Amino acid sequence: MEHVKIYQGNQIGGCVTVISSMINGEIHRIMVDYGSSLPGSDNEKDFDYPWDDEPVDAVFFTHYHGDHVGRLMEIPSHIPLYMGDVARQAMINIQEALGKNPYIPKEEAQLHLEEAAVLNDDKRVKTFNWNGIFYDHVKDIEGFVVEPYSVDHSAYDAYLFLFEVCDPNTKSGKYKVVHTGDFRGHGRRGNVMLTLIKKYIRRFNKRSIDALVIEGTMMSRSRERVISEPQMQLKATKYLMKHKYAFLICSSTNVDSLASFYQAAQDAGHPYGRNMYVYSYYFIKQLKLYTDTAGSFASVYKFDNVYQFDADSTKTYSHPNWDNPKTQQEMMEDYGFIAVIKPEDYHEHYIDAFVEAYKANRIKQMPVLIFSMWNGYLNPKHKAFKKEWFDFVERQKAKGVEIEYDLHTSGHATPKMLASVINAINPQDALYPMHTEKKEEFMNLPIKDEIKQRIRLKS
Repeated sequence: MEHVKIYQGNQIGGCVTVISSMINGEIHRIMVDYGSSLPGSDNEKDFDYPWDDEPVDAVFFTHYHGDHVGRLMEIPSHIPLYMGDVARQAMINIQEALGKNPYIPKEEAQLHLEEAAVLNDDKRVKTFNWNGIFYDHVKDIEGFVVEPYSVDHSAYDAYLFLFEVCDPNTKSGKYKVVHTGDFRGHGRRGNVMLTLIKKYIRRFNKRSIDALVIEGTMMSRSRERVISEPQMQLKATKYLMKHKYAFLICSSTNVDSLASFYQAAQDAGHPYGRNMYVYSYYFIKQLKLYTDTAGSFASVYKFDNVYQFDADSTKTYSHPNWDNPKTQQEMMEDYGFIAVIKPEDYHEHYIDAFVEAYKANRIKQMPVLIFSMWNGYLNPKHKAFKKEWFDFVERQKAKGVEIEYDLHTSGHATPKMLASVINAINPQDALYPMHTEKKEEFMNLPIKDEIKQRIRLKS
């Protein structure tokens, strides 16, 4: 039997994998991710999974990005959901914030609150248990043993899964499938990926893997220069040392880059550091979640001096070392900052306040804007182009605001890293590329010839 079936695998985002097991002549299935296609995808409408004809026993989520979890509410209510504990709380924070947002229509807001309620349901949502060495294997789904492993990605609490399924047609009666989810090798924890494979997945070559389902986002961006997260932080530090007033466009879910910019601001403002300002309490809540759950990475995901923009511009603060109380604007002008904003009209006034302060000679530098996201969003020739973002950036340029595009690194594995992972896992039966627009490019990777013969370009 074919154990792996992939839906929408020829695009970046919205990919769904179904893994099947045969026990006592009956097929059991586990789904991995059920997210929404990204803007610019070829699909005008996401496919509808045949829940009745091909029932699923459980859905496992690799991480909390919308292109992996965005269709959660379409999953029939009797199906259990498995995810990381921190990922679950991050998703709850997102849905509750959207549900309480006064600018979202009431009916739409109610749907977000309903999703938060589902995520809060301990009977339906199962999280992975860390036993101090590894995550406990999930053994309560008939026909499966699932091993979750934490991997490095731009999203916090992302997972690779190893599925051991029943197959009466194999000598061992088992068939083993690795699903990488989204991952990378150039983040702060990415260097342990190959060790994880050697020690836990392959068990020092004592365990073979039959099939590998692997993401390939960067295969369509193979010429893109990718730097490591620590390198990006160092570049950000040097940049912020020259620029006291910095606005930042960066996803609220990209915790590694947010940590890099936060630490860069502290180093650039030595010895006292600089505050980080964000546009919502939701943002602060997410950063606190990352700080509180960082464990051995507590020094990395440490967000101490983070504040929300004041809605009341006249509100003042006092300090024993100040002669007079100061507004938030005055504090930002005096001490500098890194401030996270969205490329939206409503956030433009934050930048304008410092352009005006410069023109009034209250500050000696113009503010700068760091665009720490994929540049394809600003490319009119790319199908993922976001005109409103492009217009926002162009307006800032027209005001004389410097735009910095190079302080960004990908959340996905480079082709070189993909090849290393494929060779290390060495799938014996099949290799399934997905989450990519360039499946055929896997044939050009420096992987073993026998593995190339196992690539399933149609899946």
